[in-house]
Amino acid sequence: MFRFFAPCGFALVPLLAVASGTAAAAEWTRRPAFPLAPGMAGIIAGAHGGVLIAAGGANFPDKMPWEGGKKIYYDEIFVLAPGDAAWRPAGKLPERRGYAACVSLPDGVRVIGGENAETVFQDTLVLRWDGKAVVAERGPALPAPRTSQVAAVLDGKIHVAGGYAPGAVRTSCGDFWQLDPAQPAAGWKALPTWPGPTRAQGTVAALGGALYLISGLEMTVDAEGKAKPAYLGDAYRYRGEKWERLPDLPWTAIAAPTPAPVSPERGRIWVLGGVDRRLVGKVPRDTRVPDHIMYFDTATDTWRTTEARWPDPVVTSPAVPFGGEWWIVSGEIMAGVRTTSVWSWQPEATR
Repeated sequence: MFRFFAPCGFALVPLLAVASGTAAAAEWTRRPAFPLAPGMAGIIAGAHGGVLIAAGGANFPDKMPWEGGKKIYYDEIFVLAPGDAAWRPAGKLPERRGYAACVSLPDGVRVIGGENAETVFQDTLVLRWDGKAVVAERGPALPAPRTSQVAAVLDGKIHVAGGYAPGAVRTSCGDFWQLDPAQPAAGWKALPTWPGPTRAQGTVAALGGALYLISGLEMTVDAEGKAKPAYLGDAYRYRGEKWERLPDLPWTAIAAPTPAPVSPERGRIWVLGGVDRRLVGKVPRDTRVPDHIMYFDTATDTWRTTEARWPDPVVTSPAVPFGGEWWIVSGEIMAGVRTTSVWSWQPEATR
């Protein structure tokens, strides 16, 4: 759960290199609803073998957390093929799991870390559709347990950034790891970290031979042992084994869908919604998460806002490239509340 209504006393991010732009109505298509009501946050999603795979996640089925409700994690796996009118059961994960980083590769959907009620995972999974069911196999373990980290594929290699470490009070991490899926026995390699705060629940994208790390939540512990959040609006580019600081976002976009959708032909990285710290502590608990859409223009290193709006915004859900569109399965629509809605989006329809 992302508590975007919680009190916060952090200053706004400076608006650097930001331009406004016009936008046509984006091409959003409602798809068959996810079958497990009330929906999931932290769902695992990806594409393999011509189907969309969705698994795991967590929700509060009985009561909200501030009413004493218990978060329940899931292990069910479902698939959706092009033209299907409904999702089909396709097996179960080896254990209940949510909030993992997910990337889709030709050999399967990589599920990296994550958590359930008992543990934060250090292992990884590979989910493969064999035509009848989704088969889960163990992959190379991470150097340390992590949850709510982000991942993207750059030059054929999986890159993982940040996340929360296990503990009574979650703290964010600054790790940056790389795995060559063609050489799994070599394991994960530690790379130089970005020149900024640790973070979890950010977003990441790979475009034009570079990796972009965007926004996130820094979580530290104060002198009294309590969690101390900092809502981050910074961005970084990793290229040629070096990091560089980019202009700050117009507003924070914490827990926005990740990997972020990209438009390679136009050099754009799209950031959909996400928690805006300007609203934290200033809106009622039942306020819907933001629906705005912005993009980073990699040709000019400029953030641009658009007039386009996301019709059914969520946070804590992956974005999955599938069938020429970007799919977003389920997610959290407001504090503690999930949705079963599934949408696909064509970024090229937005100017």
